[in-house]
Amino acid sequence: MKSGTWNKWKRSLAGGLLAVTSMLGTIIPALANEAPQVTPQISKWSVSALNEGEKYGIFPLSWYYDGTFQKPIAPDRFQALVQATGTKLDALGLSKKGDFTLPSGTASITRDTVLQSLFGLLKQYELPTAFEMDKDAAPVPYLQKIGIVQGTGSGLELDQPSTVEQAVVLASRVIEYAYETADGGAKGLFWKVTKGNNTLYLLGSVHLGTPEMYPLRKQIKDAFQSSDALLVEVDLMPNDTAGLEYFTGLTSYNDGTTLKDHVSKETYEKLERVIDKLGLSKQAFDQLKPWVITSNLSLTTLMKSPKELAQATALGVDMYFLSSAKLAGKPVQELEGFKLQGDVLSSASPQEQEKELNAMLDHLLSPDANAPDAAAQFKQWQQLWTKGDLDGFSQSFSASQQFTQSEMAQRLLGERDKNMTKKLAELLEKDGKSTYFVVVGAAHYAMKDMVIDQLKQKGYDVQFVK
Repeated sequence: MKSGTWNKWKRSLAGGLLAVTSMLGTIIPALANEAPQVTPQISKWSVSALNEGEKYGIFPLSWYYDGTFQKPIAPDRFQALVQATGTKLDALGLSKKGDFTLPSGTASITRDTVLQSLFGLLKQYELPTAFEMDKDAAPVPYLQKIGIVQGTGSGLELDQPSTVEQAVVLASRVIEYAYETADGGAKGLFWKVTKGNNTLYLLGSVHLGTPEMYPLRKQIKDAFQSSDALLVEVDLMPNDTAGLEYFTGLTSYNDGTTLKDHVSKETYEKLERVIDKLGLSKQAFDQLKPWVITSNLSLTTLMKSPKELAQATALGVDMYFLSSAKLAGKPVQELEGFKLQGDVLSSASPQEQEKELNAMLDHLLSPDANAPDAAAQFKQWQQLWTKGDLDGFSQSFSASQQFTQSEMAQRLLGERDKNMTKKLAELLEKDGKSTYFVVVGAAHYAMKDMVIDQLKQKGYDVQFVK
């Protein structure tokens, strides 16, 4: 892999590239782009494990960038990692027979210290027989047996200091193993559609994620691994950037004018008050068109800061599978692409765009005390998705006027779903045998009369996977 490609890969894996306004469409958030792009310290051997582990919430992504990731882990940082790993294992709901306490006063955290500690975390639970841990199990041989650590004998260098990277990778592997073996993990909104020898696995995406949404249940990951290709609305990590450049061109004024030249004085002054309220730079949105500003401001109702938005973006379901596909060399195909989505999102007239922007500005300046809290509502959807509660998710999402009845939402629904269904039907009707893993916004699957209902109407065998 060429150095430039590798650096690009590490940046995208660590921080994510894009975010979305809802579970319906993709945009480039100006707020998320305020943070500088820095190449994190990641070894090639650890990327696959870190692509999993960074989603678990057991370490902050800032560890990649502070210059210590490939240096010996400090005791306080190791203690934080062990505590977070224990919290993640607790979430499995296994009965405990004791509590693991990390010995204090250790000056150097060796590789043996890491392995002994991770074994101690597992040992505190009443483990199902599938874990194959007997009462006399020794830490290192057991962790070797279950694939947490590779190598034998002196090759393990157990007396050597463990780097932050090594400790994080081992902790990530333990969590993934424990969740898979205990049949735990997020269920998601997941369907299997078949016609003859052709299979589609359909997973509804939440584009802004949380650590509670990971790991995913093993059956979802197995379905992905068995697929011939990944299908997404938009490839957020494209090799060919022509579509992204086209999309970007739609977001801003390229004729020497600025927003001030295209909206009324009242609208612009209102935006200035919102910018002050949010603590953004005075010129944050000057080059952007109203539809982009509206989309970005809607994100401020879900996330408290650009840093939080970047974290949520990195935890998005789309980004998880895109990075997994790129790492595995699995083909990625687009159902839509940047050009189509850009055309849809920017299709409103300038007058309509300003009207929508004003509605968002009014909401931010004078919130309706009786209106649903957007952040709390979005958090509920993430939780319902994690539980695999299709009925609860569908009912809650369908009742949200902001996400289903706004002018922008209407542009993102309807025709797009028909086009998606048509393309999926073509895959099901292909000669031979093929399997595709399809990740699109959960609303496209969960809402009435959208993709799932349309596939059923066409006579395909559509099963929700519980």
